[in-house]
Amino acid sequence: MKKLYSLMVFLACLSLPMALSAQQEGREISGLITDSKGAGIPNVTVKVKGTSGGVTTDKDGRYTIKVPGNKAILQFSSVGFVEQEVTAGGQSVVSLSLEASARKLDEVVVVGYGTQRKKDLTGSVSSISRDEMNLGGVTSNMAQAIQGRAAGVQVSQTNSAPGGETIIRIRGGNSIKSTNEPLYIVDGFISSTGKDINPNDIEDIQILKDASATAIYGARGANGVVMITTRRGKSGKPLIQYDGYYGAQNISRKPKLMNGLEYMTVTNAKAAELGNPPEYTPAELASGISTDWFKEGTQTANVQNHDLSVSGGSEDSHISLSGNYFKQDGALKETDYSRYSGRLNMDKTFAGKFKIGANIYGARSFSNYKTYDGNIVPSNVLYGLLFTSPAIPVYNADGTYATRKGKDNPIAWLLEPTNHRYVNKLTAGVFAEYEIMKGLSARVNAGTEYYTTKEGYYLPTTLLSGAKVKGQASVNDLANIRNLIEAFLTYKKKFGAHYVNVLAGMSRQKDVNDRHYTQVQKFSTDKYLYYNLEAATERLSSVSSRIETMLASFYGRVNYSFNEKYLATFTLRADGSSRFGPSNRYGYFPSGSLAWNMSDESFVQDLNVFSNLKLRAGYGITGNDRIGDYIYMSTFGPTGVSLSETSALYGGIVPTRAANPDLKWESTAQLNIGLDMGFLDNRLSATVDFYRKKTNDLIFDIPIGQWWGFTTQTGNMGAIENHGIELAISSENIRRGKLKWNTSFNIAYNKQKAVDLGDRPYIITQTANPDGSVPTADFTKLEVGRELSMLYGYVYEGVIKQGEKYDAQPLSVAGDPKYKDLNNDGAITSADRTYIGHANPHYVFGLGNDFSYNGIELSIFFQGAVDFDLYNMNRLLMETYTGKDALNRWTPDNQNTDIPRNGYFTSKYGGYINSRFVEDASYLRCKLISLGYNLPMEKITSKIKNIKIYTTVQNLFTVTGYSGTDPEVNTRGGDANLAAGLDFNAYPPYRTLTVGAKINF
Repeated sequence: MKKLYSLMVFLACLSLPMALSAQQEGREISGLITDSKGAGIPNVTVKVKGTSGGVTTDKDGRYTIKVPGNKAILQFSSVGFVEQEVTAGGQSVVSLSLEASARKLDEVVVVGYGTQRKKDLTGSVSSISRDEMNLGGVTSNMAQAIQGRAAGVQVSQTNSAPGGETIIRIRGGNSIKSTNEPLYIVDGFISSTGKDINPNDIEDIQILKDASATAIYGARGANGVVMITTRRGKSGKPLIQYDGYYGAQNISRKPKLMNGLEYMTVTNAKAAELGNPPEYTPAELASGISTDWFKEGTQTANVQNHDLSVSGGSEDSHISLSGNYFKQDGALKETDYSRYSGRLNMDKTFAGKFKIGANIYGARSFSNYKTYDGNIVPSNVLYGLLFTSPAIPVYNADGTYATRKGKDNPIAWLLEPTNHRYVNKLTAGVFAEYEIMKGLSARVNAGTEYYTTKEGYYLPTTLLSGAKVKGQASVNDLANIRNLIEAFLTYKKKFGAHYVNVLAGMSRQKDVNDRHYTQVQKFSTDKYLYYNLEAATERLSSVSSRIETMLASFYGRVNYSFNEKYLATFTLRADGSSRFGPSNRYGYFPSGSLAWNMSDESFVQDLNVFSNLKLRAGYGITGNDRIGDYIYMSTFGPTGVSLSETSALYGGIVPTRAANPDLKWESTAQLNIGLDMGFLDNRLSATVDFYRKKTNDLIFDIPIGQWWGFTTQTGNMGAIENHGIELAISSENIRRGKLKWNTSFNIAYNKQKAVDLGDRPYIITQTANPDGSVPTADFTKLEVGRELSMLYGYVYEGVIKQGEKYDAQPLSVAGDPKYKDLNNDGAITSADRTYIGHANPHYVFGLGNDFSYNGIELSIFFQGAVDFDLYNMNRLLMETYTGKDALNRWTPDNQNTDIPRNGYFTSKYGGYINSRFVEDASYLRCKLISLGYNLPMEKITSKIKNIKIYTTVQNLFTVTGYSGTDPEVNTRGGDANLAAGLDFNAYPPYRTLTVGAKINF
C-alpha cells in the first residue's frame, strides 16, 4: 500500500508540468452563431476579451477558438448586431443568437423607388421589422400585425369576424367622400389588396407619413404609404423554416340578457301600462322556456396556422419559396374562414451589373360570411341573437325550428342559409436592373394583379321566408385586373463632401373591374343551392358592368447631402387620371424637405449628451384620386318606358348623374417638423414629429337646383385640417450577457376640423334603424370648426319623477324620458339637439416590452386609444327589450332609476339618439403576451439549427369604461368618414390562446 501511494505521488508530480503546459496552450470552444430567424451569420468576430485578433465565423455561422481558461470571456460582434459577451466556463460548445441592433443609423430602409440610410432620411418614416410585428398569434393580415407599433398609425378592426375588415388611418382622415386608406406597395407593386397578404411573408414594413416622403406617389399619397418588403433568399446553405400554431378562441365579453320568465313578465307589464292585453299567457309564463340565443349561437372556436418556407442562394442568385395555411372556425357559429397562400421570390445577378428577378404571390380564401352592418333584417344574425325573445325554444318537439309571429328564429338564420365567399388573388411581378455606368442604373418593374371574388347565397325552404319564395339564390362575381409598368433611372455620385442621388421615371397603370350579379327564386329542391341558377323559374335581377381606368405618371426626386450633415430632398410627380375630366386631367405634386445631422457638429459632440441628433423639416402637396369611376361624366341607366296608359313597358335609358367636367383632385398640403434623438450610444432613442395638413377641394355631393333634373352634383368644395404630434421611444434597458430587456413606446395626438364646407352650412348623416317601429334618425353633424363623425342628438336628463311637471314636455307622464331644453324656449324640439360625442380617437398608443434570458423569451404588448366616444345602440335595445337592465326600468315601485318605463320609441319628445347611450370608449388592451423557449439544439443534434416552442395569448384583457362588448368596433365600416362611432350588431370580440413551434433546419 505504501509503495502504491508513493507511485501515485510520483506520477502526479510528473503530470503537473504537462497539465500546466496544456492550460497555458488553452482549449478549444466551438459553436454556431445565428440571427433571430435561426440563419447562420458569417463574418462574426469572435475573440477573447482583452486580447487582439480572434477568429470569424464561416459562411454557415460556425467558429472554433482557443481559450486560456474557464474564466475567459468571449466577445461576439458583427456590424448590424448587438455585441454579446459569454464566460467560457467549462463549456466546449457556445452557440447563441445575435440580436439585430436597434441603433443602426446606417440601416437601409425602403422608400419610394429606392432605398436610403436611416441617417439620410429627411421625411417622417416609421419602420417595423418582422421581429417587431404582432406575429405568433392569430394574425390573418398585415394590418393586425402592425397595430400599435407605429406612432400616428391607427389600426382598428371594424368587427372581429374571421377575415373581417381592418382599417388603417395615418395621421387622421383627409376626405369626406373618398377613402382614407393609405396606399399599399408590396415589393414595388402598387397593390389594391396589399394589407391582406400573408403576414408571415413580410420581412419589414416602412410607413411613409409626411408629404416629403409620400409625394413621390403623387395623386395617391395623401393618406400615407405603406411599403411592404417580403422575405427573400440569402447567400449560403438552404434554410428551411416551419412556423405553426394551434389554438382556441372564446368570447371575452358577453351581454347580460334576461331569462325567459323575466322577459315575459316585463313584456306583459309594458303592455298593461299602454292599455294593451298581455302578450304572454299564464301557460307560457309557467312553461319554463328560457333560451340564451347568444350562447346558442356562439362556440369555443379552433384556430390554426402553418407556414413552411425554403430559402437560400449563392453570391449572385437567391430564391425564397413559402407556403401558408390559415384556418379560423369563428366564435360565432358558421362564420369560419380559411386561406391557402404561396409566394416565390427570385433574383439573379449577371457579371455584377445586370440583375433580374420575379415576385409571385397567390392566395385563395373561403369564408362563411354574414351581415354585421347594423341593419335589422333577419339575415343580420347578431341582431337576432341579442334581441329575440328568450321565451321561444330553438326547436319544436318534431325537430323543426321554432317560430313566433310568423318569423324564423335567429339560430335558423345563422345555420340554414348558405353564405359562401371565395377570394382568389394572383400577383406576378418581374424586374430588370442594369448598371449603365458607375453610379447610373436603369430599372424596369412590370406586374399584374388578378383579384376575383365570388359570393354565393342560397335561402332554403327550411326558413319561412325561403318557403314563401320556394328558395332564393344569388351569385355575385367580381373580377379586378391591374397591369402596371414602371421605368426609372437612378444616378448616384459622391464628389468631395457632396453627394447626390437623382431619380427620374414614368409609370402607366390600367385597372379593369368586371361585375356579374344574378338573383333568382322558385326552385323545385334545395339541393342545387346557388350552383344551378337556371333551375329556378323566376329571375329577379341580372346586373353586369365593366369599368376601366388609366393612370399615367412622371416623377423625379433629388437627394443631396453635404458632409452627411446637411441633407435635402426635392420631389415632383405629375399624374394623369381617367377619373377626372379634360379640364383637370393632370395633377402636379411637389415636395421639399431639409435635415441637419446636428450630432456631427462639434458643439453638439462637446455636450456629451447626444449620440444622435437630427432636425427635419418638410412641406409638400399630395393627392387623393380614389373616388368613384366616371363621376365627372353624365351617366345613364335603364328604365321602363310606356307609350300609352295601356301599353307594355319598353326598355329605355335615363340620365343618372349630372356631369362635371371641372372635377379635380383632392389635394393635401402638409408641413412636418421632426427631431430624432439618441442617447447612451443610442441605447435610448426618441423621435418627435409635429405636423399640420390641410386637404382642399374636397369631393362630395353638392346640392343643385331641381331644374337640372338632379338634387346633387359631385364637385370640389371645402377643406379639412388635421394637426398633431407623435412621439416614439425605444430603449435597451438591460444588456448584460444573456439577459436583455428592450422597451418600445409610441403615442400620437391628432385633432381634426372642417375649415370650409363651401355653400353648405352643415352635413347630416343618419343612423341605422334600430327598431321597426321608428324611422332612422339624424346621427352625426359636420359644421365648420368641427371634426368628422361628431355625434349629434339630445341631452338626456333621466326620467320624469312621480308628481313632476316638466313644462318643456307637457304631454309626458311619470317614467317618460326627459331631455334638456338647451335653447330655453320652453319646448323640446329638434332645435334642442347638440354635439354629444366624437368618434375619432385623439390619442392612440402602443407599449411593448421584450425580455430574453438563456433561451427564454417573453414579449408583452399593450395597445389603446383615448378620448373618443361610441354610440352604444346595442345598449339602447337591450335596455328596452332583452337586457338585464330592463329589469331596472321605471315603475311606480322603482322610481330611483334613470331607465324610462317604456323606452324611447313611444315618447312624443326627443329621440333615441341621445347622450345616455354615448359612452367614452377609451381603452387599454393587453394585445399580446408571448412566452417562448429556444431549445439548446447544439447539445441535441446538428441537423436542426433551432427549435422555439411558444405560447401566446391575444386580447387577454381590456381596461375600459365602455359597457359594450368591444370599444374598437365601427359598425359602419372603414369608409364611414362622416358616420363612424356606431356599435350595433358587431361581431363579438374573443380571447385567443395558442401553442406553437418554430423550427429552422
